[in-house]
Amino acid sequence: MSEHIQMKIVADLKFPSIVFSPIATSSPKLTRMRAPIRDQSWTSSSDESVGNVTSRLLSGINESHMDTSKMGDVSASSSCSMYTALEFVDPTAFKKKTMNEVITREELRSAISDFKMKEDNYSKQEADLYATVVTERLLWTACRTWSGMIPVEEKDDLNKYIRYACEDFYMRCTGQLCTDELQHINLNGKYDWQSVALYCYEKGMPPQIIDRIFAKNLVRRTTGNYLDNMEMTWLIFAMIGTDEMQSIEYWFRVLDVQSVGVLSFTDLEFFYEQITQYLAKDNVTSLPFPHVIAQFIDILGTSEWTLRSFKKNIKLVFRVINGFVNAIRFLEQEINEKTNGERVDDEEFGQGHRTRWQRLIDHEYDDFYHQNNSSSSPESSSITN
Repeated sequence: MSEHIQMKIVADLKFPSIVFSPIATSSPKLTRMRAPIRDQSWTSSSDESVGNVTSRLLSGINESHMDTSKMGDVSASSSCSMYTALEFVDPTAFKKKTMNEVITREELRSAISDFKMKEDNYSKQEADLYATVVTERLLWTACRTWSGMIPVEEKDDLNKYIRYACEDFYMRCTGQLCTDELQHINLNGKYDWQSVALYCYEKGMPPQIIDRIFAKNLVRRTTGNYLDNMEMTWLIFAMIGTDEMQSIEYWFRVLDVQSVGVLSFTDLEFFYEQITQYLAKDNVTSLPFPHVIAQFIDILGTSEWTLRSFKKNIKLVFRVINGFVNAIRFLEQEINEKTNGERVDDEEFGQGHRTRWQRLIDHEYDDFYHQNNSSSSPESSSITN
């Protein structure tokens, strides 16, 4: 199994002075903390688009709803579980079903919080934070983040989601990782521009992107100078999983400065300029913007970049997104093109192609599995507590 992925500790590499192409696949690591300089004089502040084209979805977490073609041989995988990832739910299983009820964000979060306090002896604060993270993960995977509702056949399906969110290792690991990150950024649950910008800058995101994230009516449900736990959780999901459908919607909103539903190449050139400046500090010379845009147009198959064109190219569009929002991920695309690191990792794991978020959690699952086999006390892992 390849190197364990961590969300906080990122290798500090010296980059060679080379010209690189933006086309490849992505994987984590690299970075150095620097204090960002804020300039939001150009920031737009409105986007009324909803973008929930794929928001029909799921209900139930049992095996009959799983796309087993993606699961492979469970017994042959060191850390595979039929219940490991909600991303393996097959949406086509629900196309012909009538969803008469909905579960709201508030209902799900409240029920999960109550369960954690009762069954796992969590404090109210711990249970609420855990419930926020896993509720948002369920909605994110279902591409229902903006509406905050999941369609179900009957209201009793809420119990299935509660059990899944509180008992499945995948969700427990997600909850643990994200709560650790949130507390690392700010213990008070309120995230100002400076703390968010510092956190994101060490991950490769320029301050101008943070300005857009703080702009109202884009990827926020609140206004003011602080993000709340829910909004910060969305940012973590989007930053790690740039190849997920909900992340594509998230970043499209951020990049749509004019709020017209079609990305402006002038605005994109500005964002690319920030990426090249970030990389230049490590002696990395980037390709000129016209060359990059030409390659990205080839990837998307069109020069009119809409949310629809992004979603039509879900397997490749994350390469385009990285070129405007994350310098480190953008550079890694070139590095990994030569090693095929993610493809090799997926083959070794035996589950076919996975998203970045799946890889992150699966590596955590794999480490936990091996620790369990080598230790007589499996409950020693903090993730299981």
